[in-house]
Amino acid sequence: MSLPAPSVLSPTEGERYSAGPFLITARVLGSQTGGAFEMYELALGPATVDYHVHMRMDETICVVEGEIEFLVDREKFLRPAGSVAFIPRGVHHGFTNHGSRARVLIVFNPSGNQHEYFRELERLFAAPTLDAAALTRSQVRHDQRLVPPPS
Repeated sequence: MSLPAPSVLSPTEGERYSAGPFLITARVLGSQTGGAFEMYELALGPATVDYHVHMRMDETICVVEGEIEFLVDREKFLRPAGSVAFIPRGVHHGFTNHGSRARVLIVFNPSGNQHEYFRELERLFAAPTLDAAALTRSQVRHDQRLVPPPS
């Protein structure tokens, strides 16, 4: 069995995906870690990552810049840069940037090949009209099931 090759990326390296208000950069792909995990940087203006759940992967989110309001299992947490949220699989969650700019690092483990999902998001958001049915199918395929937010 061969060991994974090391990877040292500058801030401008990594495959990029632009989807609506989100700029996503692949930092470590699951193929590099033998499927153990994958990591992405997400830059966003004022925007919300809708309330959703993963059934096959845990998600860890580290706030790098700005302030993020997390909604985790029906509870809100406003957290500044340097904060970390760990969301185990099966727990409903989402987050919002109310400020002008924020950046987070997102780790999925085990890897769910989310870069494929981000590529599809980029294609869907680039279309003149968003194909909601195609978006839903992509979310289901990539363990990104939307759930109604708590009232």
